[in-house]
Order: sequence, then structure tokens, then C-alpha cells
Amino acid sequence: MNGRCDGVLATMPEVKQSSHGPDRRQPSEAHVNHGRWGGPSEAHVNQGRWGGEWADRVPGISLGPVHRPRPGTYWRQLPFLATAMLFSLFWFLSDAPLTTRQLTVFAVATLICAVASIAILQAGQGSPEPERSGATDTHRQPPPVTSQVLAPSGEGTPRPRLSVSVVIPTYRGREYLVPCLDAVACQTRPADQVIVVDDASPDDTAQWVRDTYPWVDVVALPTNRKFAGAANAGIRASAGDIVVLLNNDTEAEPGWLAALVAPLEAEPEVGFCASKLLLFDRRDHLHAAGDGYTIGGIPVNRGAFTKDDGRFDAEPWVFGACAAASAYRRELLAETGGFDEWLVSYLEDIDLSWRAQLLGYRCRFVPEARVYHHVSATGGQVRPSYWCGRNFLLVLARDMPAPLLRRHWRAIASSQGRIVRDAVRHWRGQAARARLRGVLAGMWHLPGAIAQRRALHTGSAIDMEALDRLLDRA
Repeated sequence: MNGRCDGVLATMPEVKQSSHGPDRRQPSEAHVNHGRWGGPSEAHVNQGRWGGEWADRVPGISLGPVHRPRPGTYWRQLPFLATAMLFSLFWFLSDAPLTTRQLTVFAVATLICAVASIAILQAGQGSPEPERSGATDTHRQPPPVTSQVLAPSGEGTPRPRLSVSVVIPTYRGREYLVPCLDAVACQTRPADQVIVVDDASPDDTAQWVRDTYPWVDVVALPTNRKFAGAANAGIRASAGDIVVLLNNDTEAEPGWLAALVAPLEAEPEVGFCASKLLLFDRRDHLHAAGDGYTIGGIPVNRGAFTKDDGRFDAEPWVFGACAAASAYRRELLAETGGFDEWLVSYLEDIDLSWRAQLLGYRCRFVPEARVYHHVSATGGQVRPSYWCGRNFLLVLARDMPAPLLRRHWRAIASSQGRIVRDAVRHWRGQAARARLRGVLAGMWHLPGAIAQRRALHTGSAIDMEALDRLLDRA
């Protein structure tokens, strides 16, 4: 038997093999027939929040791209598009190089037009959101329990033990999988299902995992679909009441999984949980104590690269969870539609956190759930710069509610303009040029992001003041 914890490995759930591959468990009838709001909810199960082509692939969950702007809305962005085109023309066609001040003026003008377009579109056309039973109730009811095994809660009262699926996307990261999977095998609370999603790696990673870790389910994708697509494929193959996302370049402490899922079992108001991520090579320094989002539209890893002195442990409620090590109720993933593959890479977890918060799901930071992370070990440097430059704009334009846009537009213009200005100052560097290309790509796709706002924000019962308090002021 492989791994460092043979005693724990012996307790891993046996995967029944058949001629068609692993016999994956299906959600119970109670889970399939009941939605987040309680009572029968066939529309929720068969269509999900976004409905469409993914609706019938897996019982009880609907995942897939959410970028479906309704035809006929793009003409409303003509002022914004004209400004963006002017920005591009001046950049690429000008005989003389533009100054930093000129570029900053163009960037700020573009952002102002974008904010104005968003405000106009609040009353514009868009795909109507499907009706949800009980949508006017701001206090969510606990989700249906599919597992009947009871575990002690610590206060002497029993609580439901929910089944847990761990999903690990990987691409050309076999050397990282050994400590990652060994650590998963050593958990004090073993996962009910472990899935490795091979995102079309050019080597034989999928077969190697099957041979080396036979207790792991392997999903081998025929084409590379980046993190969001690989994560969604793993979620569709999962069967747990709780779905845990874990990066392949991580190593979890033995008590990580038990601590991470405990709030989801004990507290019905918790929809997803964030681990305490620490740097792999400096284990007393943080990578993320949960995810944050600033009033200027900048995503942040709370406490990144600072010493773990416990200062963030006393703040249990956070904006979101970094998908490098996070746990989600299956109902949340079904209702939000999972990760948005339109974003391709980077900020897909921030986008999911926004959509979950708008639906009333709360995020709990669990400092006892400790994971060590090789930051961007399989991502590179230029690639993140491009996708962050693109997706910063798209997530801001689509996800931030209009009242918060109007309240913080000055901070938004300042923060986004600063990004462009800094990239221009360092334009000789590859990462800076990639960031500028990403910003231009984000401007090009902004009309599509804005057109999706109505479907996302209509009927939201979230308390805007409570949501605003979650945003960082830095």
C-alpha cells in the first residue's frame, strides 16, 4: 500500500469497479428532490440557478458557464465601447508614445463610462431570473441532510455527519501530487470520496494516479479546460453533500478536513468555508486567511505573506474562500452554477464568492484547517498577469451590486486606474505587458459582463450594509 499512513489508507472507502469504471454514488432522493429553500423544488434540481445545457448531466447539481447575455443588450454599451476603442486606437496607432498621464486619463474615462453603463442597465433588458421558492425569506433554512450517521458535536448533542468529496484538479503537476494525496490519506477524518481531475496533462498522470493510488477516482479530460473547467468536471463527478476543492500543489495537516467541514455540519447559515493557507516554504507565514475584496474592486488574499500571528483568527466571517483549499455545500454549487468557465483562470473563486454572497450564503474562515501551498507552482508568472488584468474588470462589472458601485465609484476609479498606471510604468517587463493586454481584453468583454447583471442581481435578498462591511477598505 502506498503513502505514509498505511493505517489511515486502510480506512479509505472502497471504490467498486465495474466494466464502466468506478461506481460513483448518487445523491439520495431527499437531496435530489429538495432545493436549498426546503420543500419540493424540481425546477431547482433540473435547471439550477442558470438552467440551460448542463441541467440534466448530474442529478442534484447543475454546473456550467453562466455567461449568457440576452441578444439586443449590446447597443446600450455603445458609449463605453467607443471610449474603449478610442483608448486602443490611441495606444496602437499614435506616432508618438503616450505619456503615463494620458494613459491614466483614458483608463479613468473608460471606467467612468463602464460604471455609467452598469447603472443604466439596471433598468435595461436581460435574462429574467427563474422564480425561487421562498426567495423573499432573508434567513435561509438548513439544507436537507442526506447522511444519517450521527457524530458528537462537542457540546454533547448529536449533529448530522455529511458525506465529503475532495476534488483535486491537476495539470502537469505529478511531483506535487505525492505529498498532496499522502496528506489527504492521513486525515483524521477520511474523505468519503477523493477525485483527481487530470486536465489533459501531456504525460501519463491519470494512469499513474490509478496505479499508485487505487482508492482515488480519476477523471481524465480529453482537452485542457483550465482550472474552472477541471473543477466543474470534478464537481459533476462527485457525490458528497460537501464538495472540497484542493489544489494539487498543497499539503494539508492531518486535522484539516475535519476542521474545515465542521462548521458546515454544525451551522446551517454557513454555505462555504475557507482554509488557512500558509506558504509551503515558510510555514509560519500566511498565503491566505480567507479571501477579501476591496471597495475599489481588487481581490485580496487576507494576510498574504505576513507572519501567522493569529491576528485573523478572531474574524470568522469573511467575503470568500480561496479555491486552493475550500469547502462548499452542494446546494450552493447547484444554485450558483459552479465556477464560471468564461473567466478561464484566476478570480473564478472570487466570482463564485460574489454569487454565493448575493444568494445569501455566508463564508466561514476556519483557522484550524491548515494547508501549506506552493503559490503559483503550476501557474507561472506572465499567465496570471494577463488573466488577472482581464478578470479584475469582468468580475467588478458583473458582480458588484449597483448600490455599492455608486457608493464606491471614486475608490473604483482610483484603484483600477492605478493598476493601468503601474503597468504602463513597467511596460518593458513581460508581466506588465501581459497585464496591459489583459486589461484591453477585459474592456473588450465588458459589454458581455454587464449584460449578465440583471440575471445575477434580480431578486437578491442580501443585506447591502452587511455585504459592504465585508469589503476591505484598504
